[in-house]
Amino acid sequence: MLASKFAVPKTPPFTVERDRLLSRLSQAVANPMTVVTGPPGSGKTQLVASWVSSGGAPGPVIWIALEEGDDEPGVFWSYLVEGFHRSGIALSPAIEEAARRGTIGRSLLARLAADLAAQHSAVVLVLDSVSVLAGRRLGDDLDALLRHADQHLRVVLVGRWDPPLPLYRYRLAGTLSEIRGDDLAFTAAETAALLAGHGVHLPDWALRSLVERTEGWAAGIRLFAMAMERCGDAEDLVITIAGDDANIAEYFLGEVLSAQPPEIRDFVLRTSIVDDFTPDLADVLTGRNDARQILAVLERANAFVQPVAERSTVHRYHRLFAELLRAQLTYEEPEQVPQLHRRAAAWFVAHGRAAEAIRHAVAAGDWDHACALVIQDLGLGRLVAGGDADRLGKLFRDLPAGLDGPAPALVTAAQRLAAGDPDEAERHLERAAGLAADGAPEQALPVRLAAALLGAGVAATRHDVPRALSAADEAEALMAQAPPERVDAHPELRTILRYWRGLSQIWAGDLDDAVVTLTDAVKNAPPSGCEGVRLACLHRLALVDVYLGRLRDASDTAGQAAQLAGRCPTPSQHSLATSVVLAWVAGERWAVPVAWRHLRDAEAVADSHEDAMATVAVALVRSRLLSGRGELRAAARVLADVPTGREGGVLPSWLEHEVALSRAHLAVVMDRPDEALAAAGALGDPPSPRAAVVNAAALVARGETRQGAELLTPIVEAAAAPSPILIEAWLVKAIAASEQGDTNVVRDCLRQALALAVPDGHRRVFHEAGPRLRQLLRSDPELAAAYQSIGSTAPPQPRARPSGAPAEQSAPIVVDPLSERELEVLRHLAALLGTEEIAEAMYLSVNTVKTHVRSILRKLAASRRNEAVRRARELGLV
Repeated sequence: MLASKFAVPKTPPFTVERDRLLSRLSQAVANPMTVVTGPPGSGKTQLVASWVSSGGAPGPVIWIALEEGDDEPGVFWSYLVEGFHRSGIALSPAIEEAARRGTIGRSLLARLAADLAAQHSAVVLVLDSVSVLAGRRLGDDLDALLRHADQHLRVVLVGRWDPPLPLYRYRLAGTLSEIRGDDLAFTAAETAALLAGHGVHLPDWALRSLVERTEGWAAGIRLFAMAMERCGDAEDLVITIAGDDANIAEYFLGEVLSAQPPEIRDFVLRTSIVDDFTPDLADVLTGRNDARQILAVLERANAFVQPVAERSTVHRYHRLFAELLRAQLTYEEPEQVPQLHRRAAAWFVAHGRAAEAIRHAVAAGDWDHACALVIQDLGLGRLVAGGDADRLGKLFRDLPAGLDGPAPALVTAAQRLAAGDPDEAERHLERAAGLAADGAPEQALPVRLAAALLGAGVAATRHDVPRALSAADEAEALMAQAPPERVDAHPELRTILRYWRGLSQIWAGDLDDAVVTLTDAVKNAPPSGCEGVRLACLHRLALVDVYLGRLRDASDTAGQAAQLAGRCPTPSQHSLATSVVLAWVAGERWAVPVAWRHLRDAEAVADSHEDAMATVAVALVRSRLLSGRGELRAAARVLADVPTGREGGVLPSWLEHEVALSRAHLAVVMDRPDEALAAAGALGDPPSPRAAVVNAAALVARGETRQGAELLTPIVEAAAAPSPILIEAWLVKAIAASEQGDTNVVRDCLRQALALAVPDGHRRVFHEAGPRLRQLLRSDPELAAAYQSIGSTAPPQPRARPSGAPAEQSAPIVVDPLSERELEVLRHLAALLGTEEIAEAMYLSVNTVKTHVRSILRKLAASRRNEAVRRARELGLV
């Protein structure tokens, strides 16, 4: 008898106390049988040894480490009796004698069971490496002993797979406890403790990545810690850890792969090229027809293969094991790898799984087939929407140049368009058109659809409005002819088309139509994979909204864009449009500190962007803020430096007009009415409503008050212009009436202007209205109250978006209404201000602001600031 076979393994110094599993084991042995199984290196033996050493067993413990050959009845029972003897458990002399002779048979099992039943406490028998027990008879005998020991024997079976015992009986009877591989997986906290034992400390992101890569596999984590002792850069090692790492590969090869018979070894190598597989796919890859049986053997043996879900026929390998298998396959049979990928691609095509088929076609180096699959599946939009950041885009980074056929040309055109190179995209699009004539008829519609889609994008990017709208119409018509299931599988197609259509409508000056189109694009965008296009829609939508004076809509849209930008690969590139819109909104509401803060954020990144519209918006906001604090010459210089009217259409005409009219308006403020009239008149005849207002202001400033007022009459009576234009028109009429001494008309005009200003909080125009009007706004109680209400009271319910906008959701009810001061704090929170910045803007102490924030959170039943802002938007409070 080898004494080492009865020794409880010593706890190594790096052992982690896994209290959750130790407690579970103590509860488990209340049942007659406990099974602890898992793959090699999962820590099962170490767990049970730690539990025994901790004194958690209910009685004496017999530990027997089994080896090959120990399943012979004479050998097994001899070791078992010796184990009882070493633990001080008295047995009948007949059993002792039979054990010495190695002749314990079933006739003596009843006496052995009786001896155990006579014990004062339960005896715990731990059989380590129980997977070596192969004989059915031995399993039946052990089962009989356990059943007749009258609850005084508790068996703990530790191994890679279940021994040949009738476990189903215990499971049905509720007397079986099970701890399996998933239970043994290390948690993040346990992983951190294990690494700390090796002097390795990781940040949270790296720790989560390590647990995900190793799937909590104890040996893998320990091997990582050992590698760290040599490497020194733990965070870099987490990123690069793979199954073909020398230590990990050696472990897998020695403990798993080399232990398999040739047919199973060949099976796992060939099936490793796919992420997951069914028995049918496995048969295709291996050329066999017994995949179900092999998978059952591997799964039972805990050989790092498992179903992806309970009762699923789809299996996968442990990530690190799969990486090793692929590396080993490439080393042993490199010529087989492309062929296996082709088989996989064909199988996935036959089963309607285009994404997987494309990936394997690329892995096989079959680029023509991969590109054709993208076009036929209508997946080209993903290349445009996601670019290189998308998984599909990454697959085609190495697409060779000069491939024949329309599909590779279209894929290349999509890549260039996503990279912001419309000229090169156009060249490949023309090449695809020349090659498409020779294509098969069944490919015609997908190829035409891809060409129309890209044509719309190239034209929209170049601001060729007629061509962009025509190509978008063609693409929509072709989508209606395509198989509905394919179109539905790629919602990014409609989102991309709507963005390009909306962008073209902006350049054409059809701003209300653009709002409808872009809002619809955002509403129907897929939840993932289209973030860049969705963000571009939000940016353009916010800019149009703020230009049209819809400050609440613009602020809300910019807030959505800011949140979405955080999920994009390079969030910094999206800060310009968001910051300038928020600055514009704050400037119109005359929240000057807030406006300057956002403007500085926008200016910090403006030089690195090619967004001319947002860059011009930066200049407009800066000019208005400077003008508002009396720095008129500086404001004029800012506008003078704005580049407009260049060849090639740098800006849409309406934005160029806005810059020109802002210069004219500034000339009025600087008492240069003739200059203003000349600038506004140069924009065409008849003048736009905005130009008419500037003309009227210049006439009034020149003393021609009656003519100026008459010019405004059709504008205010029609009330069809955007609210900022109407507010300014009423204010100019008020100035004209004031010059004529008609106080009643002045008050009526101010009432009209204030009524228009309240919903969105327009204050800047009143600040610049002149000292006489400001004095009246302060001295007249009714007007003063209305003026103070701008931005200080809850606005009415949100204005309905044009057709196509997201439907309003049912809003929660605020039982305790917010005070005026709390509403003001809430609006600052919605503008993404910090506590100190709110305190500065409102001339309050930081503690007072914190008190208001706590009250807002309580009243809106929110736990965080962003949650409160979201709920406030639902209620129409901001």
